[in-house]
Amino acid sequence: MIFDGHSSKCKPDAKTIVSKDKGSPRKHIATNPNQKFSVRQFQLDGDIFKYVPCCDYLLLNDTSQVAYYIELKGKDVGHAAEQLQAAEKLCHNDLEGYDALYRIVASGMPTHKSFPLSYRKLLNKVGNKLKSKTGSFTEDLY
Repeated sequence: MIFDGHSSKCKPDAKTIVSKDKGSPRKHIATNPNQKFSVRQFQLDGDIFKYVPCCDYLLLNDTSQVAYYIELKGKDVGHAAEQLQAAEKLCHNDLEGYDALYRIVASGMPTHKSFPLSYRKLLNKVGNKLKSKTGSFTEDLY
């Protein structure tokens, strides 16, 4: 399994799970209401996968079997979409039965008409499972 030998970056009953790169203001904040979910967080890019393009973090809600693929990006949301898909392909076999959700936290977003093709393709494929925001993204786990 991909995660063997790697420790979760959060406690299983963590109330708040923050995915953030050092020196960057961009962050994803997941809240675990009443600490009812068992969670794990892994840094994929540069930790589990050192020389393979992939997204920055993977947050697993093991109780609900939901995998949150998280990319913290500058303005290149097209590349972010590619990294999310690459990570999902790398982890898919180990997360069979998990529902994949995709999150992009960027420093800026293109106008609706100028989203890159790779972003639009992912959006067409997964619909509302892809969400993107600028600066900070906070959501409750489910």
